[in-house]
Amino acid sequence: MKSGVFKLHSKLLDKEVPFRVILPENYENSSSKFPVLYLLHGLFGNFDNWAINTKILEYAAQRSFIIVCAEGGDGWYADSPHLPHHFYESYILQELIPEIEKKFKIETSRARRAIAGLSMGGYGAFKFAFRRPEMFCFAAAMSGAFFAAVISDGVLWTELQPSISAVFGDDYELRARNDLFHIIENFPEEKIPDLPFLYFDCGADDDLLPVNFHLAKVLKERGIAHDFQIFSGGHDWDYWNSRLKQVLRTAETLFTND
Repeated sequence: MKSGVFKLHSKLLDKEVPFRVILPENYENSSSKFPVLYLLHGLFGNFDNWAINTKILEYAAQRSFIIVCAEGGDGWYADSPHLPHHFYESYILQELIPEIEKKFKIETSRARRAIAGLSMGGYGAFKFAFRRPEMFCFAAAMSGAFFAAVISDGVLWTELQPSISAVFGDDYELRARNDLFHIIENFPEEKIPDLPFLYFDCGADDDLLPVNFHLAKVLKERGIAHDFQIFSGGHDWDYWNSRLKQVLRTAETLFTND
């Protein structure tokens, strides 16, 4: 199993952006192309949190797909006119993914592309799943901060307020465009069968549990296939490390069985 850090000069972000690629053990000796899973980090984190804070390198050795750990800053995986060169949504979808598919042996079909993340990254993964369902067969979120674009008070507001206000400001249209619940409630009914399979979980002691419950309710009301689980634990790396195995296992199953 080979892992390395690379950089992409992003025109959208106007800077060099790092990312980590984890290759399956048989990558070098195989003439085949591989499925790919993109992982999105949380707020106050970076692309290499996965390698540093989880056993992903160990877990990846048991898998037969490529893993890309992307960089998202503290930008809520959104395009914002309020900050200079802040186009993290477009960077992921329009620059990073095409670059990965150009440089590595990647199967470029929807059935071989998945996305997942934790906290802010879980929100980003699900937003991309609804924004571009033709791109992904599977989206997963651990401890998803799904209320990102609308939160304005509560116990978490003090910690999240600087980044959310910087990205979204008081721009109602921008917040609505990035509000996951608004996106889901307005998603065309005839296109629901085309959505990727959604998996998400949350710790029983996590302050984000209520918003995860609410998301499960909204998805059920709209008849959108999903799997929502609650496990013991909080909003921390012990929890995410333990649940990462399930996300990788589910991705492998979907890649294999499609």
